[in-house]
Amino acid sequence: MWKKITDNKDVIFCFLGSKLFFVVILLITGASYSEVLGFFDASHYRTIAQFGYYHESVTVFFPMVPLLIRLVGDVGMVIINQIAYLVSLYFLKQILLKLKGGAKASTVLTAVALSPMALFTSIEYTESLFFLFTVVAFYLFVTDKYKLVMGVVLGLSVFTRNTGSLLFLAVFLGMVVRLVKDRAHAGKRVSDILLCYVPATAISLIYPVFLQLKFGNWKIFMDAQYDYWIRIRSNIFKTTWISLKLIFTDAYEYKGIDTVILFKINEVLSVGLMALVIVLIVREILIMKRTGKLNIPSFVGIIYSVLFMLAICLTIRDPYLDCPTDSFYRYYTTLFPIYLGIGRFREKGAQLSFIVSTLVTVVTASMFCLEAFFF
Repeated sequence: MWKKITDNKDVIFCFLGSKLFFVVILLITGASYSEVLGFFDASHYRTIAQFGYYHESVTVFFPMVPLLIRLVGDVGMVIINQIAYLVSLYFLKQILLKLKGGAKASTVLTAVALSPMALFTSIEYTESLFFLFTVVAFYLFVTDKYKLVMGVVLGLSVFTRNTGSLLFLAVFLGMVVRLVKDRAHAGKRVSDILLCYVPATAISLIYPVFLQLKFGNWKIFMDAQYDYWIRIRSNIFKTTWISLKLIFTDAYEYKGIDTVILFKINEVLSVGLMALVIVLIVREILIMKRTGKLNIPSFVGIIYSVLFMLAICLTIRDPYLDCPTDSFYRYYTTLFPIYLGIGRFREKGAQLSFIVSTLVTVVTASMFCLEAFFF
């Protein structure tokens, strides 16, 4: 046990560092932790925990967090998020070591610990659990072990956030590729897929079935985005174009709302992170082309990342009324292939990523603690 702790002291230090960093942000902004705990999405999770899904509008918030709040209370939920974050850092390190990137695993972990995601691991948000479930599912896929457990974890990722379904699909495609490449053990590979995807599918269907029974519409959580949350239909090209227009022009007027600079900052973060994901995807493809070999974990990471980008760009807030890519930056920071991609950089590149990530976190965490609403 002691050896396990000493071997992973970097994980522990990064975890504690992220908590200390959050405390520093609270001190700088003068915000009260008890108040920050109830900001924005957390207030909806608490209300759902108390009253259930009382209205169609709150169906956009998936059940895992409100269910846990109902079972263990606010303090219990915060504790669970801390444990989930610590464990996810450990498994992320194991993946980094197994994939053998250029940068030190400790440097990448530091970048994660001081990333914008870290703030949300200290409050009642989905970041900790979603990151944990997706990282653990990918770890089990990479190590090719415990298919039943992997299926349960994949299902829980969907139960936490709808974007968990994207890794659900990416891992399935990865398992199919393994089946094709390993025809000598085709029976075992088919058995592995069934062992994983029977529980994964069953858990993933719980929420849509509940919505069908309660509201008569299994996809009401998608419809509510347009009906109640002032979102409009979009795509990655339209979203990017609107973001660039907002950044570089004054095309959108907000009727006296003094938030234009903050909106521009948000769009810069969203476009910048999307560009980073694209660069990492292209880089991974070029590495495989150079080696002349399909790397199946990289293939899964690429599919997941592409689907993730396309999916979150399907809806934006009406740019004439609000910040178009509201919260996109924090969605991107839970996309674990970003950190695996940073791990493939040379050490200096990873260190630069860590510095940039920290600066972004100072801005976004401070704005959140000051209750800037689009964060």
